[in-house]
Amino acid sequence: MKSIVFLNTCPVWGGGEKWTFTTAKILNEDPEFNVYIATGSDTELFKRAEKAGIKTKEVKVKSGITVLNLFKVFRFKNFLKEKDIDILFLNMSQDLKFGGITGKLASLDRIIYRRGSAIPIKDRFYNKYLLTKCVTDIIANSKATKETILRNTSHWLNEDKIELIYNGIDLAKIDKALENPVDIGQEFGIADNKMIIGNIGRLSYQKGHEFLIEAVELLKQERNDFVVLIIGDGEREEELKNLVSAKELDDYIIFTGFRDDVYNILPGLDFLVHTARWEGFGFVIAEAMAAGIPVVSTDVSNISEIVVDGESGYLAEARNVEDIAFNVLKMIDHKNKDYFGKNGRKIIENNYKISIMMDKFKKII
Repeated sequence: MKSIVFLNTCPVWGGGEKWTFTTAKILNEDPEFNVYIATGSDTELFKRAEKAGIKTKEVKVKSGITVLNLFKVFRFKNFLKEKDIDILFLNMSQDLKFGGITGKLASLDRIIYRRGSAIPIKDRFYNKYLLTKCVTDIIANSKATKETILRNTSHWLNEDKIELIYNGIDLAKIDKALENPVDIGQEFGIADNKMIIGNIGRLSYQKGHEFLIEAVELLKQERNDFVVLIIGDGEREEELKNLVSAKELDDYIIFTGFRDDVYNILPGLDFLVHTARWEGFGFVIAEAMAAGIPVVSTDVSNISEIVVDGESGYLAEARNVEDIAFNVLKMIDHKNKDYFGKNGRKIIENNYKISIMMDKFKKII
């Protein structure tokens, strides 16, 4: 039996946390693995892990080197040794620093860093040390992510150390949820003649919600038969709500807050709009496509690896409000949205099923 710890100290729920939970849950159901999730006790990840019967370890890490963090390093090292852990998975950059050092001190056989964002790694001494002396394997969740890992590090980081494993989508779970759809239009009092456009994700700088809001400002000059649901929460919530009010778009944009029934909501959407500045994989896009929902997304990072422009959705230039509005309008006016939905579903079935991800994942552990 292999003992594995997934270290993920992100305080909010996002794609990386979803990957951590899903992967840990599947391995936890396999008698060959003894699985722990190490995260903050007040996080959504911790709550879901406990509910799913996955063993947990409370770990909170602040960015930077502090006396408190050094104390936590040695405490976590003792935990790893006491539990006879074989493999430590690291998720965030701060997890790489904290977990890389801790795992090395604990003399672990494997320390695997999963890179989930297509942001270049800085060519710094500490990154070189962590990635060459501490980390034994690196997982990239897209070709774009792998490229950005190597952009500044190829002169000291061996490309063979990086394994490309796309995120997997649980089609069975989505299909089951689709059998019990939530009437999101009725819940928020949206008229039957209004098209419902969804935006799902953390309300953060990365997700670029202001571009969507500004695009809606342009669209309302042409149409009044749509409503945008912004589904999620995050640090920018108040700022974005103020922007919507300032632009007098309250009749066009509704903030739903965090939802744990997103899969059930998907059937109520006419299509999804995603206006991120960058991505690592774009979980929500793949999930929408799995549910047969058309997508309009900014063409960033790996998104063109998932969304085929004109086939499963439309791609717009990143940060270009006019182009985003243009492509949203194209989707609004498209007479056969089922065409996009069916093509999107096929793409996920052929390339991004959870079984494909887990088969590749188990080979490296």
